[in-house]
Amino acid sequence: MINWDTEERKQLITLLKDIPELANERSRLQILESAGLKQLAPMIDLSGASFIAVSEIIRYLSNYGRLTYDHESLGLFLNTLKGFVGIQQQEFLDGLLTKYNMMTPIAKLPDIPQWKGGETTADVLEKIIGENTLRPIAFLQRGLEIARTVAYIGVQSGHERWSGTGFLVAEDLLLTNNHVLPSVDLLPNSIFRFNYEEDFQGHAQPSEEYQAKPSGLFHTNQDLDYTLVQLDGKPGQKWGWLPLKPSNVKRRDRVNIIQHPAGRPKEISFQNNFVEYVGGNVVQYVTSTLNGSSGAPVLNNGWQVVALHHAGGDIPEPTTERRYFRNEGILVDRILPNLPPELGKLINIAAS
Repeated sequence: MINWDTEERKQLITLLKDIPELANERSRLQILESAGLKQLAPMIDLSGASFIAVSEIIRYLSNYGRLTYDHESLGLFLNTLKGFVGIQQQEFLDGLLTKYNMMTPIAKLPDIPQWKGGETTADVLEKIIGENTLRPIAFLQRGLEIARTVAYIGVQSGHERWSGTGFLVAEDLLLTNNHVLPSVDLLPNSIFRFNYEEDFQGHAQPSEEYQAKPSGLFHTNQDLDYTLVQLDGKPGQKWGWLPLKPSNVKRRDRVNIIQHPAGRPKEISFQNNFVEYVGGNVVQYVTSTLNGSSGAPVLNNGWQVVALHHAGGDIPEPTTERRYFRNEGILVDRILPNLPPELGKLINIAAS
């Protein structure tokens, strides 16, 4: 149960009631389901005006308390909503998540305008129907093996905390976004948690945490939004790693993303995820992600890494400047030539 400061509770309700995604009962239910709170939704009255419904959601989730040791139910809800508000509102929500110890906030993303779909439902259905989506059952087995390489990242800087996703590309090298880990100064207070996931019944699995290697390798690039960090203990010997190699990805391909959306246990978005654009330094795709998915591997149907997921929203195509509702990853083909020679050599050895 959360013991609210009255003024902060009022400010929270005022902020949330104006979010378009909470404007009606159906969309409120969708947000709760996206936050992993589907089992609680039937107990909450989602009807009525936004102010009343939002007040009821906050009241119920505040009283319900924790779903797991790490996650307040309200924390999951607020972390999910960060994807629908601007930078200042994200900072306010981060403050509440930290002050009331609800859960680690997800990493802040650039201020993105309201997302607008560039294609109709009929367009998407036309792509899904008529294509053979049968896969050998080993496709799932290989996906589980790949998933072991993906880690939850928790970062703390002073009183601020945030989370993201990353994945091993060698036995002790992890790749994530610059906006998740922008500075070497953050490493002493950062954790890298592997096997942070649940079984089919929703039971937490044993996880292991690692830290950055003291005085280890660290390289970051803000323009390409990537960071490589060396971890202590060589976690890849247990969890494996994903080779980083030049790869070919083209429009109409499918991509799969293994991620920690909204700081939750590991999830996967796969199959009905279409590449819509490849150009400049990026690949753009229609898929399911949330804030907190930043730093996840974008994988083709052969489970090869083609990009590093980093953003989404109403984003422009670099070569045409037309804007579409999509997600975006930095192409591996652009990251590899940018690496310093020492790191490039280590990545090549790990990929061979």
